[in-house]
Amino acid sequence: MGKNSVRVQKVMSLLSRIFCLTVVKRILCVVLIAFEVDTERICQELGLSYKSLLKYRAMLDSEGYEQLLHMEKHTRANDLDDFKGLIFRELDSGAYRTLREIAVMIEKKTGLKRSRNRIQIFLRKNGYKPLKVGFFPGEGRWGKAEDVLSADS
Repeated sequence: MGKNSVRVQKVMSLLSRIFCLTVVKRILCVVLIAFEVDTERICQELGLSYKSLLKYRAMLDSEGYEQLLHMEKHTRANDLDDFKGLIFRELDSGAYRTLREIAVMIEKKTGLKRSRNRIQIFLRKNGYKPLKVGFFPGEGRWGKAEDVLSADS
């Protein structure tokens, strides 16, 4: 590791106290591009790919150069989102009542195997609420259940 590499690491550690490491690399990259340093050298010293360097150069040359300081939110794509329409059509038909039934339906229709917990979170995020269902008394005769139902009316 040469003297220049040590200096670059020191500058990066100083700036990383203020910015995240990605923004630090972007700033250093565009500064070195502005001073017309060799692109291979920039990629090597900062640990950037050539594709990233070209992207930062294009950002610097455009009107939206302030985008270099903004980090986008990176989230993992949910595979169930691709099948929302199909899943919600099936659920709205009323044929499925439990999470287990819904999990089996999703696996059959989409091929995606998800746990009941993940499915419940997915449904809750999309506005579906679980219904709490009560049970009838443990008596074996029908008259007891009719008494309970008529008392609620």
